[in-house]
Amino acid sequence: MYALKIKRLVVCLVTAFLAVVYDSAGQIRYLRTPAITLKPDTTLAFIAASQDSIANDTLFQIRSKEGYPMAYFRKVRTSVCFDNKCRLLKVNLYWTSTGRYLGFNLPKGEFLSKAEHKPFTPAEYERMSELLADPLSPLATLSYAELAPQAKPADKENEVDGVSSATAKNVLEYVVEGAAYTTYKMWHVVYGSTQEDVARLTEKSLSPDFILAILDSPDLTDKIWALNHIRGFVALTPALQKALLGLISTTDYNLAERAIYAFSAGDLKSEVIQRALLAKFREANYALKKLIISKLKEAPLLDVQVKKAFTDDLKSLNTELISNVLDLFRKHKVADIDTCRTIAELLTNKNELIAKKAFAYLDAIVVTDVLIEKHMKEYRAKK
Repeated sequence: MYALKIKRLVVCLVTAFLAVVYDSAGQIRYLRTPAITLKPDTTLAFIAASQDSIANDTLFQIRSKEGYPMAYFRKVRTSVCFDNKCRLLKVNLYWTSTGRYLGFNLPKGEFLSKAEHKPFTPAEYERMSELLADPLSPLATLSYAELAPQAKPADKENEVDGVSSATAKNVLEYVVEGAAYTTYKMWHVVYGSTQEDVARLTEKSLSPDFILAILDSPDLTDKIWALNHIRGFVALTPALQKALLGLISTTDYNLAERAIYAFSAGDLKSEVIQRALLAKFREANYALKKLIISKLKEAPLLDVQVKKAFTDDLKSLNTELISNVLDLFRKHKVADIDTCRTIAELLTNKNELIAKKAFAYLDAIVVTDVLIEKHMKEYRAKK
């Protein structure tokens, strides 16, 4: 994939959902919420690396003056056919910088049509856009032939083509009625190989500030995409670190989990980050507490203050979290006397699972403390 040219583009990228409108050029346009809302500046044209059924292989990238990819579009010109009857579909499809469906517009004078070439109503354009916005649509697993019942050669009344209303009942929920094949074709272009091309192009432009811009998106999938493209893609700046920590809350588990994941082992060299995660541990729910303990296993070295805090917590945590902390200590080969004495106190815990795990921990290291040896001897005697 490579850039062909750079040119100016004036495009209506909006920050909220719109009904079908006619823009200043007389084109029907329907756009959803973009991932970032900076002012469009330039457009780059690329040859799509992936091949699909669309003849035009040019993928356009809309950039802001900061150089951030804001959106992508393709000029789709393809036949929508059934029973050797075709209608040419002319539509421009748009993606966000994260590959999410953004919308479509039609060249001046063009319109989407259904049975008997009747133009779409505004409600049908809106429905089309809603259907295209569903990445989990059953259209993904349907074949072209399954969209409508096969008409008998002599049954002219039920004869169907690409814009017919004779749609199979089980797929009516997922298509614009009377335009099943148009819906199917457009959906498969949106979620086909172009989406992969968009992701590859955006990845080439990733930076901490660009990630922060995407994290401001009101769309959850954009935020998740950004969080998945931090670790191994961009350096963790103070601003990005603050944003990640801000997402670790009980408000949204999916965002919190991805934010925790985004910290790399290299990031965890910082005692500041480790202590910040400890602070989050204090206010987190049970599920997030487990994730934070697991994340700290990736640290090259466990911070002394963090280790002491978890040691002090051993007497108050529940069974699973005690087990998780002991696994954390084992990963970091914690064997200082103060920590081991606290672990030794667990040998008298009423929960046998805790006592057994504490003994296994102490038995696997060299213990030279008289008090610890006494606790271990008493534990053995009870067996």
